[in-house]
Amino acid sequence: MTTPEPMCAAEPRVRLGILGTALMGNPDLREGLERLGVAVVVEETLGSFISDIERQCEVEVLLVDLEQADDDDLDVLDALLEHSPVPLVFHEDSSRSTDQAWLRRLAEKIEQAAQNAAAAPMRPIALTQPPAPVQEVLREPKSRLVPGTLRVWVLGASFGGPEALKRFLTSFSEPPPNTAFIIGQHIGDGFVEVLASQLNRATPFRVLPAATGARLQPGTIYVAPVRERLRIDGEGGLYLEPHAPPTTYMPSIDAIMEEVAGRFGERCGAIVFSGMGDDGSQGCTAIARAGGTVWAQESESCAIDSMPNCARATGLVRRNGTPENLARALFLELAQTVGAMQ
Repeated sequence: MTTPEPMCAAEPRVRLGILGTALMGNPDLREGLERLGVAVVVEETLGSFISDIERQCEVEVLLVDLEQADDDDLDVLDALLEHSPVPLVFHEDSSRSTDQAWLRRLAEKIEQAAQNAAAAPMRPIALTQPPAPVQEVLREPKSRLVPGTLRVWVLGASFGGPEALKRFLTSFSEPPPNTAFIIGQHIGDGFVEVLASQLNRATPFRVLPAATGARLQPGTIYVAPVRERLRIDGEGGLYLEPHAPPTTYMPSIDAIMEEVAGRFGERCGAIVFSGMGDDGSQGCTAIARAGGTVWAQESESCAIDSMPNCARATGLVRRNGTPENLARALFLELAQTVGAMQ
């Protein structure tokens, strides 16, 4: 259904579509955003929107309400992630739709998503610091290494990442031997569990949100939290702590790579998938210094190639490819590595 013109003084800056699980929508959320200058031009359920997505060309950003989402809604959301021509912002706390501070933060996030999408085709690659030449990358000391033979790979992604990750992980007929994965995906609050649920159902892996008390296990994927920093203890156990100070990217893929590099040394690796910005480029250096391996998704198969391009600009990326090709290459490489150790 189409909403009436916003009754507010703010000049509309973004054309928004609100997608939820309820037919009646959320009037408080719609009216609150319109007072802040967001023009809500579409308000529908997930199912009705995806059935006729081509007619929604007037929308610049989609706000997806995940509150009370069931398995059918997650299936629809999976299709939306693959086919949406505009960025998605997620939330699952409609009870806060009368909280003005929360609404302002949400409106700012929506406007930032629209600005990023508009700037993406011309966005220059900007590293936070000049990349170190390959020959100058030295290995870090191994004093903090987790004992054993488990290998851990970080999968970093942002815009376009959920589709790339699904393509990558569904290309495995079985999990590679003696290997765990940690996903660092730039997503909205509350979407970690949804992403883990989708990948758990669609791939041969066990996929879980990372949590304090969990221990890294082969054949398992851990999705890093958005608001907390993922840490790994000396025995491979996970624990979460607040970011101090808060990072530009949430979660910080750089921080995840640095943590894994420090704990697993030569037994670590990373793949940088589709995304905007330079998150992961510093982490690539940490992985390489530890003796690990860095790969990246090729530009042609990315929704946005800024992140993998920034990784390539470090000179440390040893392989480029589509998600499917990278999966096949990784399985063969890990199988050969484990075979040689036996």
